[in-house]
Parts: sequence; C-alpha cells; structure tokens
Amino acid sequence: MELRDLVGVIEFPHLQLLMPEIIVLLTGFILFSLDLLYKKAHHRLFTVVSAVGYTLALLYITLNPFLSGSTFYHLYVRDTFSSFLQFFMILITLFVLAFAYRYYQQKLSLYREFYYILSFSLVSAMFLASSYHLITLYVALEGVSISFYILTALLRGDFNSKEGAFKYLILGGISIALASYGAAFMYLYAGSLDLKEILTHVGENRYFLVLGLVFFLIGFAIKIGAVPFHFWLPDAYQGAPTPVTAYMASVGKLAFFAPVVRIMPLIEEHFAYAWVITVSIISAMTMLYGNLVALVQKDVKRLLAYSSIAHSGYILAGISVAKVIGLKAVLYFLVAYALMGAGAFLVLALLERHPEWQNRMEEFSGLRFSMPWVATSFMIFMFSLLGVPPTVGFVSKALIFTTLSFDRLWWLAFIMILATGISTGYYVRLVVLTFMKENSKPFQVKSSLAERIVLIVLTLSVVFLGAVPIIIWSFVSPSAEMLFKR
Repeated sequence: MELRDLVGVIEFPHLQLLMPEIIVLLTGFILFSLDLLYKKAHHRLFTVVSAVGYTLALLYITLNPFLSGSTFYHLYVRDTFSSFLQFFMILITLFVLAFAYRYYQQKLSLYREFYYILSFSLVSAMFLASSYHLITLYVALEGVSISFYILTALLRGDFNSKEGAFKYLILGGISIALASYGAAFMYLYAGSLDLKEILTHVGENRYFLVLGLVFFLIGFAIKIGAVPFHFWLPDAYQGAPTPVTAYMASVGKLAFFAPVVRIMPLIEEHFAYAWVITVSIISAMTMLYGNLVALVQKDVKRLLAYSSIAHSGYILAGISVAKVIGLKAVLYFLVAYALMGAGAFLVLALLERHPEWQNRMEEFSGLRFSMPWVATSFMIFMFSLLGVPPTVGFVSKALIFTTLSFDRLWWLAFIMILATGISTGYYVRLVVLTFMKENSKPFQVKSSLAERIVLIVLTLSVVFLGAVPIIIWSFVSPSAEMLFKR
C-alpha cells in the first residue's frame, strides 16, 4: 500500500463531538494530580474543581444540543440521544457532589479518591450512552463498574459497605463476563463489532446471533437489577455511602439502560415477537418482586433499593414494546426516575448526618415537626415514585401504560397497575409516619446552602416537569425518532 492510499483511510478525529467527555476526563486527571502533588489541599478545593469541570461540560452540551456525527472510525457516536442522557448524568452528578463533603466528614471517611473516581465513573457512563461499538461499550462498562465497586467501599470501618462492595464486585464480574461472551458470539456471526452492522447482517449460523444477544442482554440485566438477575444489588445499594447510592441509582440506571435502548430499533426488525415475550416476562417479575419485597422492609434505604429494582421493571415494560412510542416512554421514564430517585436518596444522605439516625422506618415519625422542608421534599419524592399527579412519576407511568395499551399488552399493563397498587403500601406508610405521627424526640440536621438549593431544585423539577411534561417530551420525541430512523 502506497503512502497516499494509507493517508486516504486515516480519519482525523472530530474532537468537538466528544468535548464533554474530554472536559470530564481532564477534570478527573486534575483531581488526581492534586491528590498526588498537593497533600495539604482541602476537600473543598476538590469539590470546587469538580463542580467547575462538570459545569463546563454541562454548558457545552446545553449550547450544542443538536451536535451529531461519529469519530474514531465509528467507535464513538454523538447524537441527540447521547446529549440528552449526558445532560442529566452530569446534572445529577453535580447534585450528588453538593452532599458528598459533609456526609463523608460526618462519617469520618474523607477520601480524596472519591472525587476523581467519580469523574472517571461519569466519563465512562457518558461513553456508554455514545456508542454502538462493542469494544467501546466493554471498556466503558468496565470503567463504570470498577468505579462503583470502589465508591461503594468508601466508608471507613463500615462492614456493610465492604460487604456490599465485595458482593457488587462478584455480581459485576458475572455481568461483564456474560456481556463479553455475548459480544464474542455476535462477532462470530457477523464478523463485526458494530451493533448496527451485526443486527442488520444476514448470514448463516443465526443461532450465534441469538446466543450472543441473550448473553449480552443478561449481562446488562444484572447491571440494571432485573429479576431474576438482581442478586446482591440491594446489598450494594444499602452498604454504599448514601450519596453514592443516589448516584448509582440515577446515573447508573441512565448509563446501563442506554445500550439496551440503542438496540431497540435494530431488534424490532428481526426478533420482534421473541423480544416482546422475553422482555415483558422479565419486566413483570421485576415489577412484582421489587414492590413485594420493598413492602416488608424496615430499613428505608433498602426499601428504596428494592423500589429502584421495581422501577427497572417499569422501564423494561416500555422496552418490551420495540416501537418508537415505546422508546419515547422509556426515555421519559429514565429521566423521571433519575430525578426522583436521586432526590429520595439524597434526603436520606442528609438525615444520616445525625449521629443516631439508622434509616429505620419508625424514625420518620413526626419528621415534619423537626425538619418541615425536608419532610415536604421527601413526601413529594414518595408521591412521584408512586405515580401521583401532577408529578413527573405520574406522567412517566401513564406513558408506559399508554404504550402497553398501544401494543395490546393488556396483561402486562394489568401487572403494572397491580405492582403500583402494591407499592402504595410502603410509599404512603412513609408519608403517614412523616406527617401524621407525633415526633418522638427532637431531631435536627444542619444543611448547607448548596444542599438546600439542590433539594429545592429537585423537588420543584419533579412537580413542574410533571405539570408541564412537554418540556422533557420536546427532547425525548426527536431523540427516539432519530434512533428509529438510523
């Protein structure tokens, strides 16, 4: 091959497409360098550097919402879907950051590693939302997973934290192994590592494709907590520092669902019937199991962990309808749960700063007398998770139900209503304890201005975006239609 032929196939990278990832990655390296070179740096400096980096990345996405294209030989894709998810990933990471310092200070677990591992986790999550290529997805999945293992264990002297991290490590290893096996079988089928080419390829040995997809999707089902693949996920959520739990339940869910959402339009052409049956059965089991087990929990943090599993079931119900209307409902629900799930866990993160707080359900009795604004926020998050109008949770569940009706999946729609009815038992119980029971003892936790702003913004967002759903829908609709146009 002559030099001019070689130059002809060299692609110059379009770095403007992945500028948000570059900014977040550079932020992580700056934080790492600070920890390495400046041992006396205060944790507030790490918080400020992180916040500045994430804000710059957020501004870049906000100012370039319709930026699109691919680079690095199609290893990376920028489109409205990836920009939409990345916006909320970065935003929620900023919210979590506001609670981290005071939480770790009270728990005597101030580790500087938290800040740059959070950055590396975020950039990996952003790459998960931005590729069809199996190599990119594998590396990004490893990046998110390893970061989650470390972040889960960052509580000094806490056995539950170490146990949860170890269980999550075992669970994550199984997940990545299965996804890797799936990728290998799909490569054997199509001779390509690009999911678009694999799922549009027509060739022999079709069972390699089926087997590859099964392994690949089971790997991600473990990550999102779908039953019967959830295993130790509640233990990891309960043992992790609560700001980290908020991050894993929101940003983690956005990241792990992203590749599954991307292949929905590609699956629809070849495996429509098998997809509907398989995913809808897993969805039904996840909704029922998550809510039934949450109903008997006494620890509120573990209760919300099972609630997160149940919400994965609701999202899977929308994914089972591999049509554009199903994709729109799924994207709306993903963002809705990210906001209300993060809000609920961040309220717990604030309350846990009290030295005697144990996250027991009875401790919420009369919380409105001690901390009325926190109690009000928590009530709104609970009603949103339940699906009470005019919250964003109501709109998201209504969209999923409408999608199931559109595809005539009446039995799954009925199970969804049944599962939501079951969840009423524990969501309403928490609200009743908070507002209708007497306060057993004085209780007060001092909150920073940043924490109050974050909780107020999340609370108002959950109500306002539910009352005016067109705001999110105007971004969800073109993203879903773009994916189906391919």
